[in-house]
Parts: sequence; structure tokens; C-alpha cells
Amino acid sequence: MMGNMEDMFNMIKQLQEQLKVMTVKVSVGEGAVQLTMNGNQEVVQINFKPELMQDPAELARLMASAFNEGMKESKKMVREELSKMTGGMNIPYVPGLL
Repeated sequence: MMGNMEDMFNMIKQLQEQLKVMTVKVSVGEGAVQLTMNGNQEVVQINFKPELMQDPAELARLMASAFNEGMKESKKMVREELSKMTGGMNIPYVPGLL
């Protein structure tokens, strides 16, 4: 049993390393704001149309929307990768992954 736990911890550690380079890209406001986030839920890149600088409130709203969508998609990616690694075993929460 101890070997199984060690294997699981090694598998999780390996997944954490992979997630640093795996990304999701989201777009909101008909492409006005685009955000790239990695599997560790870190924002990697943000792009927005320059004309949004004229409307800071709209820019802030779209940035928040892009961030929230990026979080959702990143967590979905993590769950899918975790499911692949565990052979479909449903693991509801793994600290450091979700």
C-alpha cells in the first residue's frame, strides 16, 4: 500500500511539472481581450485591443471576465489530465492542482 501512495505522489508531482507548460487560451468581448493561463492557474499573457484604453471600466470588466473564464478552462484541463493519469479514477481534490 505504501508503494501505491508513493506512486500516486510521484504521479501528482509529474503532473504539476507538466501543468507549468500546458496552457489554455480564452477570448472575451468578441476577441477584444485574450488571455493565456497555464495549468497552475497563472496568467501567462494578456492581449487587448488598444481602443479599450479609452474605456477603462470596460477594459477592467473584460479582463475580469477573461480571467474567470481562464480559471474555469485551466481547472477543466487539470481535471482532464488528472483523469488520464489515474485511468479515469475520480479524485475530487488534490492540493496544488485544483
